[in-house]
Amino acid sequence: MLLKRDKRFATINILSIKGTIMQEETNVSAVSSAEGANPLQPSEKLSNRNLFMYALGTFGRDFLYNLFNGYLLSFCVFTKNLNTAQFTAITFIIVAARIFDAFNDPIMGGIVENTRTKWGKYKPWQLIGCVTTAGVIITLFCVPAQGWAFIGLLAAMYFLFSITYTMNDISYWGMMPSLTSDPHDRDKLMTFTQIVVGLAGGLCGLVVPTFAMGDHPLGGSATSAFAIMGIFAGVIMVAFQMFTILGVKEKPLSTHLMKTPPMKVKDMFKVLTKNDQLLWSTLVLLLYSTGTGVVNGGLGMMYVYFDNAYNGTLWMLFGIGFAAVSAVFTVFYPAISKKFGRDKLIYSGGISLIIGYALMMIFGLTVPKIHLFSVLGMDFNLRFILMLIANTIAGWSGGFYMIMVINIANTVEYNEYKTGRRDEGLIFALRPFTAKLSSALNQGIVSLVYIVAGVLTYTNRITDIDRKLSSETYEHVIADVQANGQDSIKILLACMCLIPMVFMAITLIIYKKKFKLNEAKMTEMATVIQARKAEEEAVETEEAQVEMTEVENELKHGDVETQEEQSVDENLAVASDNSQDIENNI
Repeated sequence: MLLKRDKRFATINILSIKGTIMQEETNVSAVSSAEGANPLQPSEKLSNRNLFMYALGTFGRDFLYNLFNGYLLSFCVFTKNLNTAQFTAITFIIVAARIFDAFNDPIMGGIVENTRTKWGKYKPWQLIGCVTTAGVIITLFCVPAQGWAFIGLLAAMYFLFSITYTMNDISYWGMMPSLTSDPHDRDKLMTFTQIVVGLAGGLCGLVVPTFAMGDHPLGGSATSAFAIMGIFAGVIMVAFQMFTILGVKEKPLSTHLMKTPPMKVKDMFKVLTKNDQLLWSTLVLLLYSTGTGVVNGGLGMMYVYFDNAYNGTLWMLFGIGFAAVSAVFTVFYPAISKKFGRDKLIYSGGISLIIGYALMMIFGLTVPKIHLFSVLGMDFNLRFILMLIANTIAGWSGGFYMIMVINIANTVEYNEYKTGRRDEGLIFALRPFTAKLSSALNQGIVSLVYIVAGVLTYTNRITDIDRKLSSETYEHVIADVQANGQDSIKILLACMCLIPMVFMAITLIIYKKKFKLNEAKMTEMATVIQARKAEEEAVETEEAQVEMTEVENELKHGDVETQEEQSVDENLAVASDNSQDIENNI
């Protein structure tokens, strides 16, 4: 009888087994019948609910991130009176915190991947991250510190932001590949999400320069305006994240995943280092983001102010053509990618950026500032208009980032193709990794250019005007720059044009030589993955059928333990173990 207690079929419900087998047979039949169809078209499609709820969730996140990433230096130089030592300290804090943040991303990706809750592995971190990030941003922009006290506050808040925003960012983007593996649906999801990202960035690019800087800031000063912007950004981040947290319907974590032990740190890095296409995609995205980020990170805005007027609306108008062309690319991406393929669109975007910035530099150095017209108190000259047109040409490159994010998502299937595991959360952690590391690099570059060009000499005077500590006017400061600071203006122009061009050229060379996940390769991988899954399901079904046959035979011969017999066996086993313990003690 003791031997019977080890039989694993003693308490199996026969009807349950039959139902399971019938379901598995149905699944296998469905897979087999679909073998003649496109292997990239799985049976479960992306729902409209998930499409809209997921994409809407990023609006507040991206507004906040654009405020923090794109205008933090502006907040520092236009609301704080800084000496060179303090500005150098700010630069060090930003670069160090961003590097820490970047290398923290894969760790957070592993934590998300190891999370097992009834709410899934993404949503708990999205909620914690959005609430804590809102608190950090509101504190940073609202506490009225100056001098070294502000430097200390910035250091604390920046490193906290590196942790809190990472919680939200990794879990948000890690969710995307898990919602669909279908290439068409993934393109549609990324396109709609990128539209929302563009709207958030566009709104931030409109309201922050217009209402936080210039002659008429919100609240009467740039200091008050940035405080209002910080509160607004924190509130809408939490509000819009609720669309994703409460609205997206995820697949429940599989029983197999729930039983899988947590991944060790060394195994996390093995996953990343063995996925060569992920590493090349990350490098390409890093170079692109670093090169183009210096323009929106401060160089472009400072050049427009110094060469024209301290008016936030001018900087908004300067980038409106770029934003419009990028939006057109994003909206029509599914159609044009289907016709031309991702590779051709990547090359066209890179070439348009190089041409656009080359023209911008030529116009900036050679075209005179001939007055053309005035609107709402703003003077527009020939040089500004031509440079705006050149920037619009470069706007076609805005789709480069979206395509590379899709390519990183595709490396999830590449990982499954090579190893049998998807590891979406861990793999997609490298997207924010590139954003943070590139931000560290371009913020360091921008700060260095500011120091070399002597920007602080003029921005400190603007800060004193904003704080009512000077009787000067903004117009007087800008006139002084244009009369005595032409070297500063030319340094800003050269750096904002040459840096993106050089980085983009290197990016295109690497992409051409190393990247291979085109549409044909994706089709090949999908075929292999589907065949492998069908084979695994067939083996599981066969094993289940064998188990059912064994149980039926046992029932037929009366060889199955009753519950009472099993209970007696267990008690005897416990008594036997206790007797052995007593004997050992004696």
